[in-house]
Amino acid sequence: MGKRRSDLLCLLLVVLLLSACQASMSGKTEGYSFFHTPGDHVGELVADRDYAQAATVYDRQADWFAQNLDNPDIRHLLDQVAAGLKAERAPELESALSRVREMEWPTAPGNWNRVKVDLAALQTAVGDVSGIGLFRNPTFAWPLVGEAQKSLDEKREAILASAPAEFAQYPVQTAESFFSAYPAELPDRAFMAEQADAWTKAVAAADGPALLHLNKVYGPLLSEEEKSRLARSYFTIRCPAAGKADMKTIMAAMAEVGENGLELASVPGVKIAFLEGTSQVLRDKGVIEFPVGVDMDLPFEAVNGDLKKGFESKAVREADIVILFNLASTRIDRRVDTSNYVKSTYLAGYQKVPNPEWDVLQVELQQANTEVLTATTEKLNTNTGDPWVNLGNAIANIGTESKIDEAKDKIEELKQKVRETPRYIDEPVYEPYRYQRVEMEVLKAGSVQYYIIDQRKKRYYTDFFDVSAKEFFTVAYNLSDQDPDLEKHTSVNVTEEMVDAYEKEPITVKLSELLDQYAANKVKARKLTSLNAIRKDVIKNRNVAVASAEKQEYGFDRRDDKRFESVVRVNNSSGFGTGFYVTDDVVLTNYHVVEEQKFVEMKKWDKTETFGKVFAKDVRLDLALVKVQDRGAPVCFYSSRTIKIGETVEAIGHPKGNDFTLTRGVISTIREHTTITGVKGKPVLFIQTDTPINCGNSGGPLFYGDKVVGVNDWGFSKQIAEGLNFSIHYSEVFKFLDDNGIAYRKDK
Repeated sequence: MGKRRSDLLCLLLVVLLLSACQASMSGKTEGYSFFHTPGDHVGELVADRDYAQAATVYDRQADWFAQNLDNPDIRHLLDQVAAGLKAERAPELESALSRVREMEWPTAPGNWNRVKVDLAALQTAVGDVSGIGLFRNPTFAWPLVGEAQKSLDEKREAILASAPAEFAQYPVQTAESFFSAYPAELPDRAFMAEQADAWTKAVAAADGPALLHLNKVYGPLLSEEEKSRLARSYFTIRCPAAGKADMKTIMAAMAEVGENGLELASVPGVKIAFLEGTSQVLRDKGVIEFPVGVDMDLPFEAVNGDLKKGFESKAVREADIVILFNLASTRIDRRVDTSNYVKSTYLAGYQKVPNPEWDVLQVELQQANTEVLTATTEKLNTNTGDPWVNLGNAIANIGTESKIDEAKDKIEELKQKVRETPRYIDEPVYEPYRYQRVEMEVLKAGSVQYYIIDQRKKRYYTDFFDVSAKEFFTVAYNLSDQDPDLEKHTSVNVTEEMVDAYEKEPITVKLSELLDQYAANKVKARKLTSLNAIRKDVIKNRNVAVASAEKQEYGFDRRDDKRFESVVRVNNSSGFGTGFYVTDDVVLTNYHVVEEQKFVEMKKWDKTETFGKVFAKDVRLDLALVKVQDRGAPVCFYSSRTIKIGETVEAIGHPKGNDFTLTRGVISTIREHTTITGVKGKPVLFIQTDTPINCGNSGGPLFYGDKVVGVNDWGFSKQIAEGLNFSIHYSEVFKFLDDNGIAYRKDK
C-alpha cells in the first residue's frame, strides 16, 4: 500500500511540473506558472485599475488568452479590461470625432491649419486605440473606432476632391507652398502636371518678384518646359522688346535671369546664328594645329557651316545677330623637361617545370600502398585448427580488412588524381627590358578673330583674342604589353595617345564672353553694308594669314616640276603604290598594286583625293589601267628604239609612304627577266637601273628628262645586292596600251 501511495504522489508531482512548464512556456515571460497564470496577473492589474498595463499583458500572452477564452472568469476579466479602456479613451476619441464631423469644408486657406490639426488629432486617437490588441479581437471590438475611421476617410476624400479648385484660387504668387499648407497630402509633381491650365494663368499674371517666388517654391516640382516658361516670362519683363533691344540690354537681362536661378531654353525675340569660317588652307599648312570651339553657354540657335554656304543659309539670313568665328593661328609646343629609362620585365614565354602537386600525389600514393602491405601482414591466422581461436582471429581481422579496403579506395582515388594532374606545368619566363619615361609640358596657344554682326542695327564689331592652355604629362614610351606591372606603369604614366588626344581637343571660349566684349565695345562697331562685305573682309584677312604662313615655310615651289602633276598615289585595301596619267582620265600602274580590286582610291599632287575603277590588266607584264574620276596631266613617253646606257633617269613615287619623292640614278642596262608575278611565259623586257626603288614606288614612272621610259616594278633586296632595280621597258608598255585602245602621247 505504501509503495502504491508513493507512486501516486510521484505521478501527481510530474503532472504538476508539466502543467507549470506548460504555463511557463505559453506565458513567454518569467513569473507565470501553474500557481500564477497570465489571468491572475491581469486580475491584479484590473483590481488596481491599470487597464493599459492589463492590455499589454493581453498582447504579450495572446496565445494563452486565446486558449482560455471559453473560461467564463477569463471572459469576464477581459470584458472588464475593455470597459476600462473605453472609459479612459472615449473622451479624447469622441472629442476628436466631434470636431471632424462639425468641420466645414471647403474653407478659407486661413483655416487650413486648424483643419490639418483636427484631422491629425483624430488620426492619432484612432491610431492609439487601433494599436490595442484586445480591440482587434472581434469579441471585444469597439464600434466607435470604426465610426471614427470612416468619418476621417470621408473628410479626407472630400478635401482631396476639392484640391484642384482650391489650387486655382490659392495665391501661389505670394503665399507659402500650396502643398505645405493644404490639409491633405498630395502627389505634388503629378498634381502640378494635372493643373497646367491654372499654373499657366498664375505665371501669366505674375510680375518679376512673383515669378521668382514661384520658381523658388515650386521650381523643383516643375517640368523642364514649365521651368523654361518661367525663365522666358522673367526675361520678357526684364527685356520687354528683345527684338529691338541692343546686345548690352539683352545680356544684362540674361545675366539677371541666371543670377536668380532661372535657365532660358531660348532667347525670345532674338535669333543668333554661329559660323566657323577658318581657312582650310591654313589647316592644310599646319598653321591650325588644334581647334578652338565655342561653348554655347547662352540659349541661342547655332548654325555651323563654312564661310560661303553659311552666309547663304536661311538661318543666317533670318538671324538677328551672326557670330563669325575665324582662327588666325593655333600652335602646340612640347617642352621636354627630363627623359630617362626605367628597368622592368616582360613575359618572354614559358618553360616546362615539374609539377609539385604531381610529386605530392606520388608520395601519398606510395604511403597508401605501404598501408595496404602493413595491414595485410597484420592479419591473424584463421586456420589454426582451433575453431574458437579461428573465430576470435576472424573477428579481430574485421577491423584489419576495413583498414585495407579504405587504403585500397584511397589508392584508386589517388590514381585518378594522378591521371588528372599534369606531371609538368608551364612556368612564365620574364626577361628584362627598359621603357622610356619622359616628363613634358604641352603648351597650346592661338589667336582668334571674331565678328559679331547685328543685322537689326546694321552694325558689326570685329576683334582678336588669344587662347592658351598648358598641361604637364609624364609619358611612358615603348611599354611592353607583356609587362606584368603594366597596370602599375600606366597608372603613374600616360601614353602618347593621351597626349595626342589633349593636343587635338579644342580650347573652348564661352559665347557669353564674346557677347560681353561686344556689348562693352559697342561704340567701336562699324556700319554694316552687307554680309558680302563681311565675307570679303574675312577672305582678305585669310589671304593675309595664308601669305604670312607661306613666308614662314621652308620648302619648294610645287609648280616648278610639272612631272609631279601626272603622278598619283594609289591606295588599296592592304597597302599603296604609285600610278601616273597616260591620258587625262586613265592611270597606269602595276598589277601587283591593284591586284583583283575593282576600285581604288587615289591622291593627286595637289592633295585632292579621287577614285577610279580598274578596267584592264596583264598579270605577266604586271600592268593595270584605272579609269579615274578626276582628270590629270598625261605623261609623254620616250619612243626612240635605242637609249644610251649610263643616262640619268629619275623615279617619282611614294617610297615607304613618303609621298611624291623623286630619286635619281642611271640606266644600267636593258635586259629580259622573268616576271615577278610568277606567271610562266615569255620574259619581260626591263630597264635595269640603280635608281632607288622601294616599296611604294611600284607602278610609278621612270623619267628620262621629261619623257617616261619605264614603269617602276621591282628590285633586289638591299641585303642581296645594291642598285639592282627594274622598270618595265616602254616598248612593253606600248604593247599593253595599244592592246587596250589607249591613245597615249609619245615624243616625235
